[in-house]
Parts: sequence; C-alpha cells; structure tokens
Amino acid sequence: MKNLRWLVLVGVLVSATVAGLAFARSGKQDVQATQEVAENERIEGSWYVSVQVTEPSPATFDALYGFADGGVFTRIDGRNNAPALGSWRRGDDGQIVFSARLFNFVNGVRVGYIDGQFSARVVDGTLTGTFTAEGNGIPGFLPRSGSFTATRIVPEHP
Repeated sequence: MKNLRWLVLVGVLVSATVAGLAFARSGKQDVQATQEVAENERIEGSWYVSVQVTEPSPATFDALYGFADGGVFTRIDGRNNAPALGSWRRGDDGQIVFSARLFNFVNGVRVGYIDGQFSARVVDGTLTGTFTAEGNGIPGFLPRSGSFTATRIVPEHP
C-alpha cells in the first residue's frame, strides 16, 4: 500500500510538472507575440519630425523628438535649436500622449515659456500626431496647433 501511495504521489507530481512546463511554454509564446507587436509600435528612440502648423497661420518646420524608457521626452526645435523637456505615456488604447516645456530666451534672458501638448500613434514605423502650444509670458505669442509626422532615426555602422 505504501508503494502504491508513493507511485500515485510521483504520478501527480510528474503530471503537475508537465502541465506547468506546457503552460510556461505557451505563456512564453504569448509574450514573444506581444513583444513583436510592441516592437512595431515602440516609441522609444529618436525621431526626425516634420511639423505642420495650421493655426494661427500655416507653417512647416523640422524638429527632433526623443523618447526614453521611463517616460522622458525631449524635443529640439529645428528653427532655433531650442530644447524642450517633458514626459510621455502610452494609454490603454495605444495612443501616446506627451507634454513638454520650452523656455524662451531673448538676448540670454528668459522671457517666458511654451507648453506643448501632443497626442500620437506609431503605425508601420511612422509617428503621426497632433499638438497644441500655449505661450506664457511671451509677448505676441498666439496659441498654436497642428500636426506632425516623423520617421525613426536608425543607428547605422559608419
């Protein structure tokens, strides 16, 4: 009887181990599939951006965006190389929202700042979105809005 109980116990342990391994393997495949989708939609990295201002008057300019793990966002304005710093996050629906503050200087003296609010998606390796910008303490600055498209800056060997 003792041997029978031992065999039953061993059988239960072996069955549980096999089931656990099968579950772990299927979970690993699910994680890999999720990572593949996530990789195609990753925001982290550097982007070359074309900005189209629609309000108050049409204009186009270049910028650079950078997204780091942990939610840090950087932006460099292509018109005057002014940097902006902010934060980003991804919503449950895949939408990426980010905000940034850019200080405005005249003759080396800060005369205000611009707050930007952005919303975007990465689709097939292209970042597209919209923005609004409000000036604070900058005489004559009108609120701005528009859209942007961006391509990833990919590292290459020299």
